[in-house]
Amino acid sequence: MSEFRLLGPVTVCDTAGGVIAPSGPKQRALLATLVLHAGQLLSVDRLVEELWGSAPPVNASNALQAHVARLRRLLPAPGHEWISTLPTGYLLAPGRASTDVARFTRLSGQGRAALPHDPGQAAQLLQRALSLWRGPALQDSRHGPLCTAEADRLEEQRLTALEALYEASLQCGRSTGITAGLERLSADHPLRERFYDLLMLALYRGGRQAEALGVYERARRHLITTLGIEPGPALRARLEAILNHCPTLTPPPHQTPPPSPSLHQHPSPTGRSHPSGPLHPSGPARSRGDRTDPMAPPAPACAADPPALSPLTGPAASATSAGMTGPGASAGLTGPGASVGVPAGSPGGAGLVAPAAGAGCSDLTGSAGPTGSVDLTDLGGSAGFADPAGFADPAGVAGSADLAGELAHLRARIEELARDQQDLLRRIQREQAVH
Repeated sequence: MSEFRLLGPVTVCDTAGGVIAPSGPKQRALLATLVLHAGQLLSVDRLVEELWGSAPPVNASNALQAHVARLRRLLPAPGHEWISTLPTGYLLAPGRASTDVARFTRLSGQGRAALPHDPGQAAQLLQRALSLWRGPALQDSRHGPLCTAEADRLEEQRLTALEALYEASLQCGRSTGITAGLERLSADHPLRERFYDLLMLALYRGGRQAEALGVYERARRHLITTLGIEPGPALRARLEAILNHCPTLTPPPHQTPPPSPSLHQHPSPTGRSHPSGPLHPSGPARSRGDRTDPMAPPAPACAADPPALSPLTGPAASATSAGMTGPGASAGLTGPGASVGVPAGSPGGAGLVAPAAGAGCSDLTGSAGPTGSVDLTDLGGSAGFADPAGFADPAGVAGSADLAGELAHLRARIEELARDQQDLLRRIQREQAVH
């Protein structure tokens, strides 16, 4: 059965598993538009606007007809007429062909539905759904209003699925190994409060309360600067819960994960291996502090494993010394010189661990380790894509950055978080003084 693939470059998979890629942007845009409105008549005027916008060629209808003819020759046609010519336009008859968009919608919907009662299963379903993405939806095909609107809608669904995936991981009790991905997502989508919320919870559960407070202040600064508004009720409630050490922030009881599916690989259109699930075998992840190495095996998603804390030493320690008492003491800083704890292995702590060296049309099943672990690092660095062809460029890849530069970057980040924490505590003291 053929499949139209729109979650990335627009391609077609034929019944033999081969990949057909339209040669030009107009061909890809035309195919994407017809597939998105399969079974519906699209008028010549709408298609001309989609392909050429406000500057159509002199003989636009003839040019469109030529593109349709080339597309007909390109599509696999064993006894099936894909595109029909009608008096006022064109219609694509999908027959038994499927789309990766339909599979993504089905799997992500099942994952969100399973989240309240089985977060382990929900995480695996959501990962399978997100692994279908090979790049931005309708990549290089968003010329007109139809494809642009659909690409925006699909991107919103992708971000919603990512939010649900990280929530499922946290509900399973996993807090370590996911903060790096949430940091990138919150940086890439600074007005999306849910990523900040999940990041604050993951940091708090990992014993990094001061950094969680710094995330709130960063979110507040972005929202005020960009939109002129304070954070919403959910994010404010998370802040209050962290300041008061609310018991609801503790991880839930251990979840028993479902049996892990097998790992398959399929050739991508570029000829490179396209993993349908996690990029690595299961096992404990090696990390540089909490910056999970995407080339290392994933940690189990359904096992709580908070990092040990060690005090900072060196220049970073003096930068994080808050020296505050009083109302701000509830933020975890008591007495002069109190310093922010960081996971063992972070800059200034002991035991820095060096990182390890080192699609066809069938349903991408995803994968989990023997204990049902779900790897979030392979969902794409800052963009959150499966990245079979180097689309994403996640931070912390083994060997991709000089260790000294990495340490300097982390120290600067710790100092920035310390300043954010001090600003937040001063604001809390002022508000409490007013009341």
